Amino acid sequence: MTQVIWQDSYSIGIDTIDTQHKQLFDIMNKIYVASEEDSDIDVIMPLFDELQDYTKYHFDEEEQYFTTLSQGGIEQHKSEHQFFIDELDKIKQQSLRIGTISLELLYFLNDWLVNHIQVEDPKYLDHDNIS
Repeated sequence: MTQVIWQDSYSIGIDTIDTQHKQLFDIMNKIYVASEEDSDIDVIMPLFDELQDYTKYHFDEEEQYFTTLSQGGIEQHKSEHQFFIDELDKIKQQSLRIGTISLELLYFLNDWLVNHIQVEDPKYLDHDNIS
């Protein structure tokens, strides 16, 4: 696995949300680098806490924004967000038990986030009203 590099194709066309997505990538990359350097769990966990906190902040912001744009279906989106939050918690607990974070878990985070940004987020946009 390599670091998650932002690509223009990931942009959903809303600057605030795109900036937040980039921040999520940055935090994930910090975790990846720490893992690659075989950093101690005491180094990785604060980064993981940052990812959890920022993910919750971003999802809340995104849900509020999408609620104003969408006619429905936001509950499904919220459910997907909750799934990711729950998975982050499971990964954190597992990492604490084993003393490190596995690359397999980082793959999951990367794949889920990229797929979510590219496939799920655009479903809630009214492209006629994006500036």
